[in-house]
Amino acid sequence: MEVIKKGRKQRGWSKEFTCTGEGNGGGGCGAVLLVSQHDLYYTRSHHYDGSSDTYITFSCPDCGVETDVRNIPVTPRGTRPPRS
Repeated sequence: MEVIKKGRKQRGWSKEFTCTGEGNGGGGCGAVLLVSQHDLYYTRSHHYDGSSDTYITFSCPDCGVETDVRNIPVTPRGTRPPRS
């Protein structure tokens, strides 16, 4: 393989994800996004029995739908965007 034109230097962790709405009722737009740990944040669901679950989530900048992700090797550094 040969580099034809150099890109920007990669800083920190990032990975491609698809906006699916997984864990949030679906409805994602299907956009393919390069998500960094600064785009990830924690969300929680609380149950009637008093228990709760924690998820790692990103919000699609195109449609605003949240998608939960699993098996992320970094600590989320982002914050949940304000809802409009």
